Amino acid sequence: MATETPPTDADSAGTGAGGSEGPESAAGESGRAGLKANAKWYIVSYPMFWLGLIFLVPLGMLFVFSFYVNIPGGRYEAGLTLENYVRFLTTRLYLRQLWLTIEISLVTAALSLLLGYPIAYYLAQMKRAWLRSVLLITIISSLWVTYVIRAYAWQVILASGGILSSIGVSLGLLSEPQSFYPGYWGLIVGMVYVFLPFMILTLYSSIRNIDGELLEASKNLGAGPTRTFRRVTLPLSKNGIMSGSSLVFILALGSYVLPRLLGSSAERTLPVLIEQQIMAEANYPFGAAMSIGLIVVVVAFLWVLVQFTNLTTASLGGSEPAATDGGTTTATAPSSGVFGRLRNGLGSLAGILGLTRAAAGIGSAVDVVDPRTRERVLSVVSKAYATAVMVFIAAPLAIIVAVSITPEQFLTFPPGGFSLQWYVEFFTDPDWVLALVNSLGIAAAVALLSTTIGGSLAFALDRFDYRLGAIFGTFGVLPILVPPVIVGVAFLVFFLELGLAGSRLSIIVAHGIFYAPFPFILISQGLGEIDRSYEEAAMNLGASPRRTIRTVTYPLLRANVVSGALFAFILSLNEYIIAWLLSLFLVETIPIQIFNSLRYGYSPTIAAASVVFIALTVIVMTSIDRMSGGIWE
Repeated sequence: MATETPPTDADSAGTGAGGSEGPESAAGESGRAGLKANAKWYIVSYPMFWLGLIFLVPLGMLFVFSFYVNIPGGRYEAGLTLENYVRFLTTRLYLRQLWLTIEISLVTAALSLLLGYPIAYYLAQMKRAWLRSVLLITIISSLWVTYVIRAYAWQVILASGGILSSIGVSLGLLSEPQSFYPGYWGLIVGMVYVFLPFMILTLYSSIRNIDGELLEASKNLGAGPTRTFRRVTLPLSKNGIMSGSSLVFILALGSYVLPRLLGSSAERTLPVLIEQQIMAEANYPFGAAMSIGLIVVVVAFLWVLVQFTNLTTASLGGSEPAATDGGTTTATAPSSGVFGRLRNGLGSLAGILGLTRAAAGIGSAVDVVDPRTRERVLSVVSKAYATAVMVFIAAPLAIIVAVSITPEQFLTFPPGGFSLQWYVEFFTDPDWVLALVNSLGIAAAVALLSTTIGGSLAFALDRFDYRLGAIFGTFGVLPILVPPVIVGVAFLVFFLELGLAGSRLSIIVAHGIFYAPFPFILISQGLGEIDRSYEEAAMNLGASPRRTIRTVTYPLLRANVVSGALFAFILSLNEYIIAWLLSLFLVETIPIQIFNSLRYGYSPTIAAASVVFIALTVIVMTSIDRMSGGIWE
């Protein structure tokens, strides 16, 4: 039985996965599985070793390298010069491309929000669970297709002889075939296509977590669906709006593959210029200075958001619940972890973008229509819009499948016949098989490393009180805030010094740290939603802390742990620029192999490889959904 004496600081602070096995170490007032005071330092030391040491050292080395003196011919020497920063900040080319990078990222985030919110709302309101699962799996599956092949799919669509041009000519909208890429809007379309699923999934999670009783109360008070959405759903989903917009902006800011394949020479974003300085010019000091400049942009972006949303110390600590426009607090629990704190504090982005005002104006116009007619019209429009978005997401995947069965020697659409020869070549070509084995092995190891890093940090911050808890939590989300090209350059410098560059281990470590925020975020959310009475009941019945965690806590967190590991696996499998920079042409993964193939030819084997990935995605997603009892719900 639990002790009746007042809890000590160590008892009330939290739990862990080891330590005393007896019930005397059970929780204090929080009802959490408890450990001795020093256990909290054992638990947090593991994630902080990776996030606070292994991650910061390469970034520190990158900063030091930015002051080195470059020597023509691919050499450099230690020094303390500002020449690299002066060149970056005074050259019109680099300043113009820096602003273009920011502009493209902002446009991508705004368009993703406008396109993603309606479909996320439609999915959250959908009554047929099986259909919702199919649509969600389709959206998530698109994340598994590498950026390289998705960029190629849009090349097929936007090319002079592509689908879009052909449709325009047949409808009389174009007098002759016209290419829509490379160029600014071709790049924007590709960027929105790639990052829209992140926005949809983030918004969907936010809308689904809204207390249904609040929506029901609004309807019982006489508000129709439109007013309920405007007055209840939209304000309560501001955290999701902020999370999705911030995530898409930061991901777009560090994008390399899409600007390289869909943009013209005028759309060479900063990540592309950084890669050119490192790999083509071998100018590490100047590439490092540009990388630091891109980091400053990310930090400045977050600072501006903090200023616009009036974040307070309390909200950063996660102790203030979210508030509606009227200033009244909702019944939702504060989100745990820095990502949740960021969501709570940045909840007014909808107001900044004018989304709330636009919704109010549309709602006022719709309210004058007969209720029955309005519901029919809204239903038809919602279904049509959802269908259009799903076609936008799925069509490039369908094109890849069609191209993979062509009997011709080059990637063509529509295919001139049917043949499985490219699948045979994929599974018999030693280079492709080795790339597949490398990709799956690296991704599996990354999923394990990321989940242990993010999960242990989330557990420590949820179950213990730390004086530096806010700083520890910041490290939990810090890696994903750094553009991947910078992470790749920093770890390249780091592993070159250690003599490990060009190895699978270097890619696993870099990916494992870079994608640890996803398990951290998801497991933090799961821990914040656990009903502590279950753990307390187990301990009162004599279960040890370790057994309580194994039989009660983990089963309640299983969906969050699995989804966190899955996200890390997905992203590592698709990642190109970090893997390519660290491979030094010695390690081939599927994204690297596809990119190289597109540079030297257009063999349909590329499409066959992608279809294998898509099939694997659907099988894994469906299996996990069934085993977890509906993880996507």
